[in-house]
This record gives sequence, structure tokens and C-alpha cells, in this order.
Amino acid sequence: MQRYALGIDSGGSKCDAVLLDETGAVVGWGRGGPTHIYYDPPGVIDDSYSEAIAAALSGVQGTEVWVAGNLPEGAPREAVTVANRLAYHLPANEVDSAFASAQEDWGLIVLAGTGSFVHGRTPDGRDLHFGGTGPILNDYGSAYAIGMLALRAAAASDWTDARRTSLAEAVPRAFEREGLRGVFQRVYVEGITRREIAALARVVDEEAEKGDRVAARCLVRAAEELAEVALDVIAELDLGDLPLPVIAVGSVAWGSRLWWERMCQRLSEAAPGIRAVLPAVRPATGAALLALRQMGVSWTPSVVARARETEAGARPD
Repeated sequence: MQRYALGIDSGGSKCDAVLLDETGAVVGWGRGGPTHIYYDPPGVIDDSYSEAIAAALSGVQGTEVWVAGNLPEGAPREAVTVANRLAYHLPANEVDSAFASAQEDWGLIVLAGTGSFVHGRTPDGRDLHFGGTGPILNDYGSAYAIGMLALRAAAASDWTDARRTSLAEAVPRAFEREGLRGVFQRVYVEGITRREIAALARVVDEEAEKGDRVAARCLVRAAEELAEVALDVIAELDLGDLPLPVIAVGSVAWGSRLWWERMCQRLSEAAPGIRAVLPAVRPATGAALLALRQMGVSWTPSVVARARETEAGARPD
């Protein structure tokens, strides 16, 4: 019976499922909706997992599937077993998947997507995790934090010349509203979700890259806020004198040049030997590599290279 490795990466905005064959090639990719237990009802979460898993497995039947990642009981697990045999499930969290995606055993994970956290691991295996408890308590430097800065900057754009920003036009466009009055209506009357606010981070990055100074300041401020958290982790784990891998994870860390450059600049002040790492593959593929290793397939250079090369053509974004 042919064996496959299925990796699952679930989060506040989406759920990805990636299927690898025994050579490391990506042969299936599925994407579902959000899976955050504090923001989404159980039915939505089940559907998100099931949709992603079913799409990833759509081309295979009657096979043996090894899974790494979060695989809840009920509909998500049934999505694996409906046409295949679940041979093994390795629970793996975002930290496990991130290290696997970067092919690193230790270092600093800086995750900035819809939410954010920083996780440090020393060469001898000590771990420290700060953040990850949502927009009220932290989410420093995240897409949500950037989105909030964008809303406030747009609202204050006509106060002074120094505050003038193209976000005053770009934010209403993103919400398909006429002007800032429409944004006010959208925020306070119709209601707005955490994910919709986080989606503004891409708008901020686009305006910053066009030269808008206020948008650029939003990105720099967000990066510095999360950098302070990362600096705390570096200090607590005594990582400053080591050749420290700093692993970028999440849409902001991957997608915003200005944000990532400022992050690395701040961290280098405390850890001059940092090595910025943009993972070769996404976390869901990293999780699949964990499942592949559980099957007994070594992470040879050819296996990892095949995963990287085939992922590019399969990934939805």
C-alpha cells in the first residue's frame, strides 16, 4: 500500500493541509477557513479542517496516511479516514511545524500573521514562549495590530499635514466604502471582525512601498513592538552571543519587507550574530515533513529540495 504524509497547519485565518508522497513531492494541497476556538463556532472549525483535508486527499484513495499537526476528533478525522487508512497521528503545534519548515533544530521563531508570538529554543532544548493570547492581551506587531494602526492613521489623516496619508483613501477602498464616514459605519454600526482588521496589513504594506511615510511608520512601529517581545526571549534564554537563527513565520513576517528589515535590525542590537531565516517551505509542508520522518523517511537534501520545488506550484498563494 502506498503511504503518504499529511501536514496540517491551522490558525486564525485559514487551515492548510499538504500531502507529500514518500519522495517528498507535494501531491495535494487543501485550504479551509479559520479554526480559532475563541472566534469561530465548532461547526465552522470542523468545516475548515474537513475542507482542507478533503482537498489535499482528493487525488488519493485506499492509501495509508500519516498525519502531523492538529487533527481533532469528529469531522476532521473522518475526512482522512473516509477513503484512506489513518496509520498514525503525530500531534504537532505551530512551533514544531515552523522549525521543520526552516530545517532548524533551535533558534528564535517570530510569528506574525493574524496574531503573533515569539518562541525561543536553545541548542540544549530549553524553550520559552511569549505571546499568542489574542488581540486584547497582546498580538504585538501582528496583522491585526497593523490593521488597527491603519484605521487610526486613516481617521486622523486630515488633522495635520504631518498625519496626511494615502491610507485615508486606501482603507475605504479595502472595505468598499465611500470615504472615512463609510469606514466609521463599517466599524461601529455594521461591526468588523479581527480577520477583517488584520486584512488591512496588506494595504498598509502596499501604501508604504509606494512611499507613504505614515504607512511605513505603522509597519516600523508594529515591528518594534514585537521585537521588544523577541528581545525579552533572547535575554531570558541567553541567546545573544550565539549565531542565532531567526525564523520568519506568518503573512506579515513573510510578506512585508519593511517590517522584517526593522525586526532584524532591532534584534541584531542584542544578538549581533543573528541569521535571518525565511523558511524554504510553509508550515503545513513542514508538518508534512514531520509526518514523513515519522514514517521512516529521512530528510535528505533531495527530499527537502523536492518538497520546496513542488510546493511552489501547489500552494494557493
